[in-house]
Amino acid sequence: MHLISSCIATSVTHAFSRKGREMQAGFWPSDLTAEQAVAASTEYGQTALDSAGRAYWVEFRPHEHGRNCICREGAHKGTIETLTPEGYSVRSRVYEYGGTSWSLLDDDRLVFVNAADQQLYLQQFSTGTIRAVTHSKSARYLEPIWDVRCQRIVVVEEHHASAGVDNRLVSISLDGEREILHEQHDFYAYPTLSPCCGQLAFIAWDHPHQPWTATYAYRAKVLPTGDLSALARIGDQLPEALSQPQFDAAGQLYLMTDREGWWNLYRWETDGLTPILIDHCDMIMAPWQAGLRHYGFSGEGSLCSVKLHHQGSELCIDGQALSTAFNHFRSLAVQGNRLICVAGSTERLTAVIAIDLTHAKVTVLRGNEQSLARDDCALPQPFEFGADQHRCYGYLYQPANQQFSVVEQRPLVIFLHGGPTAATYPVFNLKIQFWTQRGFAVLDLNYRGSANYGRNYRAALQHQWGELEVADIRQAVVELVDHAKIDPQGIFIRGNSSGGYSALNAMRKLNCFAGGASLYGVTDPLLLNAATHKFESHYLSWLIGDPVHDAHRYQERAPVHAADQIQCPVIFFQGEQDAVVLASQTRAMVASLKAQGKRVEAHYFEDEAHGFRQAKNAAWVLEQELAFYRRSLHNQVDI
Repeated sequence: MHLISSCIATSVTHAFSRKGREMQAGFWPSDLTAEQAVAASTEYGQTALDSAGRAYWVEFRPHEHGRNCICREGAHKGTIETLTPEGYSVRSRVYEYGGTSWSLLDDDRLVFVNAADQQLYLQQFSTGTIRAVTHSKSARYLEPIWDVRCQRIVVVEEHHASAGVDNRLVSISLDGEREILHEQHDFYAYPTLSPCCGQLAFIAWDHPHQPWTATYAYRAKVLPTGDLSALARIGDQLPEALSQPQFDAAGQLYLMTDREGWWNLYRWETDGLTPILIDHCDMIMAPWQAGLRHYGFSGEGSLCSVKLHHQGSELCIDGQALSTAFNHFRSLAVQGNRLICVAGSTERLTAVIAIDLTHAKVTVLRGNEQSLARDDCALPQPFEFGADQHRCYGYLYQPANQQFSVVEQRPLVIFLHGGPTAATYPVFNLKIQFWTQRGFAVLDLNYRGSANYGRNYRAALQHQWGELEVADIRQAVVELVDHAKIDPQGIFIRGNSSGGYSALNAMRKLNCFAGGASLYGVTDPLLLNAATHKFESHYLSWLIGDPVHDAHRYQERAPVHAADQIQCPVIFFQGEQDAVVLASQTRAMVASLKAQGKRVEAHYFEDEAHGFRQAKNAAWVLEQELAFYRRSLHNQVDI
């Protein structure tokens, strides 16, 4: 056990209401319910524009049992049409995490992947019809694009059989006729066609790599017959994570690569890659889901791109930042002089916005509601900590509720994102506000190994998972207790998926926590390595080491084998249908803790997989977690 001396001092945590009633921070009442926090978590993505410039996007709706719907601007200003009828949900499960699951064929038709059977469906607006294009019981599909010249869908296919899982790039006609275009690699993503459909580009990679460690980029000529010729490849000379290929109007191919340490934009010339937009920042997010778009070209040839900074993102036109009320941008689509994207801000819900590039005018199409009064809204404070050579990052949210003011110290909840090669961003999140409204501070942490701080920061976690991020958590706690008025007796930690693993390891190695939560978290990395899906089947070798030669590391870093070292109460939440982290992992951890006489709670959801998509379940998690932490807080008062 590593003792944090700064975390064992006694303290008194009080706040006083403006009405004069004494109230302990962490127990403040709030009008923001768990149901409201979850209902407002509608997510947007997969944007597109038709030939007339009308905007389309996909909405994730937790209140409709986690259904994904394609929406578009209505015929009348300010109206929205839901195009996906009940009984369908637009979602791919290729690589389990999916990605772009639909594409426009023209202004009257689109093709989408249906969540229930993972097949391609053709939807026609004028006739109101939907029909299946594919009928395979063993195949899934991802990132469909329309080849107008050959009248076919180009798409990533994933075939499941008893012998294993195979991925390839295929073409499928609207009559269901299928041809294989490329199948030499373990994984494929980002098929993209030039405007005349005479060129095709795509990304591929092989085990043991992930799409953020090393990939290949291909380009080929597409013959009138649909066959590929003159196939060229880059990515052989050095490990680089090539991503997001895209053609401009002239047929020149661009892509992102981190060969110089940051995901920046290059153009593929005959003699190699030419840098186009270079800066000391990443310009794309880590490609956990296929089909992300962070740049595009206007009708006049202007480059629209994103720069990701710790303080927030910038939307740039030809490298110059555009002034908007938003600080996070993703899922860009550009047509003519119109750009649409998904945008976040610090005080309002995520939005779908449209920008008139000629006049720099921003229009909100969907979302952007202000759910809390300004005095009730906790704003993200960029938080940097650690030594200069090991600088780490996160966002601190202080308690915010205009009925109360914190006089002394306040409890803290540390949020650990999943991945672990992912990131959190300084955008408004009602699930964070749920805590700050009740008197908790929240630290949303981007420990070393997180994305969007450059390749070196991402790579720092190689073979160090379970140790390095715990050291970062320790340092963050020390500095927050010393400088941010945090109650050292009221610190909690929570994480989902890989973040749950890190939270459990922090609870066993640091004795400063009053409680913690694991949401479908990893408890036995060796078991995960043996049972997880294809996409992540070699990820553990990068994060920890070879499961045979480095078996001792897996044993030492497995929370399930160190239940006796966890001194604080723990609550678990797990989906029974989880194919990434099996429910058996959570059950084994719970059993180990109970055998040690620890205080533990566990909640299982029969209708959930990896992540809770249904509103009622997500709200239940928040309510139970809050009640669990309140029982653990010292100096409790009756509210």
